[in-house]
Amino acid sequence: MKNNNTIFYLLTFLVVFLYSCEYDKDIVYIKELTPPKDSVELDIELSHVLPNNTIYIYEYTKLTYTIDSKGKDILDFKISFDGSAEIHENSIYLYPLADNSVRKLTFDVQLKTHTGSMADILGYEKYVGRYEYNIKFVKLEENFKTNLRGSKSEEGYLQLNWDTPVFDNADLVKYELIYTDDITKQQVKHEITDPKQTSFIDKNYIWGYKTYELLTYYKNKDVNYESLKSDYFSPEYYGFKSNPKFTYEYLDSEFMNVSWADTGYKCKYLIIDADGTKTECEQKQRKVKMQRFRFPSDGNRFKLYILPLDMPYSDYDKGIFIDCDSYWYNIGEYSAIPHAWNIAKNEYYNLNNGELNVFSISNSAKKNNLFLREVDGADFFNISVSDKTSQVAIYKWTLPMPISTSDLFIYENNNFTNPLRIENVTRHATPLFLCDNYTLFFSDLFWLGDTNYERSCIVLNSKTGNEIFRQVLQNRESQFAVSPDGKYLCDYYKAHLIIYEIENNKAVQIYSYTNTEYRYLTCQFNYSNPKELILGGDIETAIFDVESLTNKNSIKGKFLYQDPITGNIACMDEHYYQNFLLNIYDKTLSQKLIRVPFNYYTSGNNSFFNNRLFFNDVLAYRLDLPL
Repeated sequence: MKNNNTIFYLLTFLVVFLYSCEYDKDIVYIKELTPPKDSVELDIELSHVLPNNTIYIYEYTKLTYTIDSKGKDILDFKISFDGSAEIHENSIYLYPLADNSVRKLTFDVQLKTHTGSMADILGYEKYVGRYEYNIKFVKLEENFKTNLRGSKSEEGYLQLNWDTPVFDNADLVKYELIYTDDITKQQVKHEITDPKQTSFIDKNYIWGYKTYELLTYYKNKDVNYESLKSDYFSPEYYGFKSNPKFTYEYLDSEFMNVSWADTGYKCKYLIIDADGTKTECEQKQRKVKMQRFRFPSDGNRFKLYILPLDMPYSDYDKGIFIDCDSYWYNIGEYSAIPHAWNIAKNEYYNLNNGELNVFSISNSAKKNNLFLREVDGADFFNISVSDKTSQVAIYKWTLPMPISTSDLFIYENNNFTNPLRIENVTRHATPLFLCDNYTLFFSDLFWLGDTNYERSCIVLNSKTGNEIFRQVLQNRESQFAVSPDGKYLCDYYKAHLIIYEIENNKAVQIYSYTNTEYRYLTCQFNYSNPKELILGGDIETAIFDVESLTNKNSIKGKFLYQDPITGNIACMDEHYYQNFLLNIYDKTLSQKLIRVPFNYYTSGNNSFFNNRLFFNDVLAYRLDLPL
């Protein structure tokens, strides 16, 4: 207790003493503290953008920054971003998001006050500042749809329609509609600046493939960036994809109706036949009668021009046109062209690379299929059949690889085994005639020396293969025909005609004639009458009686074929190169039965058999005639 009293008395004394002393405030010894300012100067430069402003990012961007603390020490510095960023010393790397989002970039800075206070010294007195920037990730390319499409206007023209684009952050600048004009064939570009216009009418479109391109130009609201987006439309039209372009109604053997669908747009039509005939049609008239497709194929029967209503028909070549469908006549198994026939046995034959197909004449059904090894591999062949004896003769010639062969094979009674083989006959054994009296006729060309040749007709015994006789023909280029009974031989060359009667194993001349009007292109014995010759040139076909040696009948037009079954005769019309018609006459040329549109091809194999036209080239074609 005593000690406590002593301490109390000492403190009392000290207080009284100090209160009674005088305090000297000398500026030399005393520094008065300055309170910190309410604000401090600090500059942050972020790629030349001031705080509280917006930075637009649309590509990978590097932002650089500097901090000017005006001489004050930086106690702490922190950068934060509401997103993904790479922050390095004095730089910030931002990747484009292209979503029009706005993110905050924040700089938090702490500076010393430099007041000298104990709090300043201990770091508790400081300036604290936050500086913010808006970072907007600009979406440059807009995703929108205009849905360019087509319809028909009230006036009946093609109308293009599209939707007003909806942008995220852009303004519409203009539209451009681009297409090729069907009349001028030039590219057309329409600029549309009215944002309310969302349709366009093309009065020149009437049919066919065409592409319209709609370009939508837009400008970003935030940055100086313009872009565009394309939309496309192609009208569907009849004949598009698998739809047929035309419909054909066959009226008879010569004519058909051709019709077509409405294009759907205002137009008129002009149809031009291959013969040059022009038929003008208004929009509702879409059927025209014309010649049928020509046998065996026809790829240029007509053209249909489709014209705008205000275009004169005379300017049709400026319009668009539709080619007709390419047409091939029936192709089937029994289209195999008859090479020979046996009417008595109701069958005909087709030979191909050693394969012999036997068909029924009455119904064209295949009766048999045989492989003749001995005639396989022929580079050229000829075949002849006798109705009476049923013998079949086949000539085979092969190219010199390394040795050429030319042999005759004679089969007995349709037994196609162990034929009589006659070797090395000639490479010119054409034509070939196997007659009902067991004789076989073929031609040969003999070299006489230098450039001289002689053509002869060689006659063999078809049972033994022995030569009976040979008859020298009037010229090396002569052709000949033999009657089925083997009694008459006709030698013709250019305009010269010689007829022989064969008796006692020799040929006796019974007729000679030089035609002053035309050259003979055809000489064959009438299948319906072996006593008649069918003679033909470019301008005429005639029937000649070999017994009376007189003309029986004639018509204008080139002979092509005779049907061995019916005897009907097919001749090109005398005006064929204008009308492309094949006239079918009876076996006497006294009556024209029908007319058939026809394309004559010199290549390939042609035949007229049992009222059916055949043509074989790469493919086989047939046309059944309504007779």
